Amino acid sequence: MLLHANLEGANLTEALADRVFWVDGNLKNAILTGATVTRTSFQGVDITGADFTDAILDRYEIAQLCKRAGGVNPVTGVSTRESLGCR
Repeated sequence: MLLHANLEGANLTEALADRVFWVDGNLKNAILTGATVTRTSFQGVDITGADFTDAILDRYEIAQLCKRAGGVNPVTGVSTRESLGCR
């Protein structure tokens, strides 16, 4: 469990964060391209500008993240919604 973790702007490209519970943390502008984050929860996490391109996430979690996804990653230029495949 990562409680109140501040990983703003972190480069987590191809990271393995399987079965991690991120609670009330900060992933603003983080890069998670190609990361494996299955069976993971992002409860109360700020994902503004985070880039999840090609990340492996559970469908349920993608649906939850899409409800609050916004912003564009300043490094990759990819919108959070686009990187998650939100409709």
